[in-house]
Amino acid sequence: MMRRDLEAKFGPVVILLATFATIFLLLPVIFVVLHSFSPTRYFQWPPTEFTLKWHQDFYTSTMFMEAARNSLVMALIVTPLSLVIGVPASYALVRGTFPGKALIQQVILSPLIIPGVVTGVSLLSLYSAGGLRIGMFGLCLGMLIFALPFAVRAISANLIGIDPRVEEAARSLGAGPLRTFFVVVVPQLKSGVLAASVFIFVEAVDNFSIAVFLSNDQTRVLPVAAYQYIKDFDDPTVAAMATALIVLSVVLVMLLEKLIGFQKSLRL
Repeated sequence: MMRRDLEAKFGPVVILLATFATIFLLLPVIFVVLHSFSPTRYFQWPPTEFTLKWHQDFYTSTMFMEAARNSLVMALIVTPLSLVIGVPASYALVRGTFPGKALIQQVILSPLIIPGVVTGVSLLSLYSAGGLRIGMFGLCLGMLIFALPFAVRAISANLIGIDPRVEEAARSLGAGPLRTFFVVVVPQLKSGVLAASVFIFVEAVDNFSIAVFLSNDQTRVLPVAAYQYIKDFDDPTVAAMATALIVLSVVLVMLLEKLIGFQKSLRL
């Protein structure tokens, strides 16, 4: 009874606060999108007219298109590699029992709590000490280190929800460890793998804090290209780029919702 009274009393307040918080978080995104259609270099409110000039400048810019290609190539390399490493690592951490398990788990997940700038500077120092030149290989390696925790976290959460007795039943019927893993476990990891893929792909395309230290003129990615552009120019072309990335993120979230359900992906 007391719980129902509290919900009835504070429910509207919570809904109101959540609404204000959502509006506060979405306002910058809305202004960026509106700014990308602005007829002038500077934002005007209320907008009097709209133009596609800045979107055209973005899609016809050699620098931005090369950066977009580099971002896409990097994301397409990092995403499957993160899954190939993340799936067996998650299985070992969830199902396995071995010395140092907690320490290994903390090391793998540490990039989630360490600022990206620190990771980027550390990797740059490591590459310099080891004689490794920055470029696509170094960029993909650094992003793989940064993205791997997203795969391990999502897939581990998926594995925890899988009843281990199903695997025991498969083994009792004569299936070996590898066959049990690929035939019984892997098909049940679809939701975790899809969620991890979306998180990793978006993070790889949109990450700046690591890419700015590990990319060069030949491997410049979109966030770095945007940073270099706004140092010399002040117009909504970067807002047009941001709008394209926002659309990409929305499409991926809608795909995630269609395939496994957004609420389920949030619980991973």
